[in-house]
Amino acid sequence: MQNHPVPGAELPFEGARNFRELGGWPAAGGKTVRWGLFYRGPSTADLTSTADRALLDSLNLKLILDLRSTSESRKAPDLVPQGAELIQQCALCANDGHEIGFSPEDIALLRQAIPAEAGEEGFLQGMYLQMLQGNRAYRILFQALEAGRTPLLFHCTAGKDRTGVAAMLILLALGTPDEAICTDFALTNHYRRAAIEAYVASHAAEIAADPACERYYQWTAGVNPELAPFVLDAIRTRWGSAEAYLEAEYGLDSARLERLRQMYTE
Repeated sequence: MQNHPVPGAELPFEGARNFRELGGWPAAGGKTVRWGLFYRGPSTADLTSTADRALLDSLNLKLILDLRSTSESRKAPDLVPQGAELIQQCALCANDGHEIGFSPEDIALLRQAIPAEAGEEGFLQGMYLQMLQGNRAYRILFQALEAGRTPLLFHCTAGKDRTGVAAMLILLALGTPDEAICTDFALTNHYRRAAIEAYVASHAAEIAADPACERYYQWTAGVNPELAPFVLDAIRTRWGSAEAYLEAEYGLDSARLERLRQMYTE
C-alpha cells in the first residue's frame, strides 16, 4: 500500500507556500478523495529551481486552471510542464463581467456592489458570494473533472480565496463533510503564517491606531476561517441543498454527481 501524507499536507516546493492537494479527505459513502488528482495552490511562476521543476513535473499535470485575472497572469506567467494545458479564466468578476484582480482599482469596483456599512467582514462575505453564481471559471473546472482531465492544478495568486472556494466546491461535490471542508480551507493560515505575520507587521502603525483592524490585515494575507461555513450555509440557504446548487450552477444532476464520485473517490 502506498504511503500518503495526512490530508491537506503541503507539497515541499521551495518557491511556493500553500501548494497542496485534496487527496485523503473523507468523501461520500465512507470513501476518501483519491490521491494525486487535485492540486490547489499559488501560481507556478516561482517554481524555478531544479528541485521545484522536478517536483512539478512529477505531478503529471494534464491541466492548469489559472483563476487569476488576465492582468495578474501577465505579470507572473505560469510555468507549464510538458503535457499540461493552461487555461486562464478569472474566478472573480464584477456584475458587469469585469475581471477583478486585487489591485486597488479592482477592489474599489467590487466594493461598489457591497454596502459600505457591511464592514470588512461583510465585504469579504460579499466577495465570496460573488464567486458562487454564474462563475465561468468554476464551470470550466467541473467540465474538466467530468472529462477526466486530471491530475489538475487550480490556482490563483496565493491559493487562498478564489482557490479556496474552488476547493470547497470540489469537496462538496464529492460528499466531503463540512468539518473537513472547513479544515482544508483554514489550513491556508497555517501554511501562510510567515506571510500573514509579515503583512500584519508592515501595518503596525495602522493597527496601533485602530487595533480592531488587525483581523482585516490577517484576513488579507490569509483567510477568515469563518468564510467556509458561511459559504456552505449560503449555498444551502439560497439553493435549498448542496445538490440543488451543483445542478443549477454546473449541471451536476444526481447521475452526473454520482459518476464524479465514482471517478474521484475510493
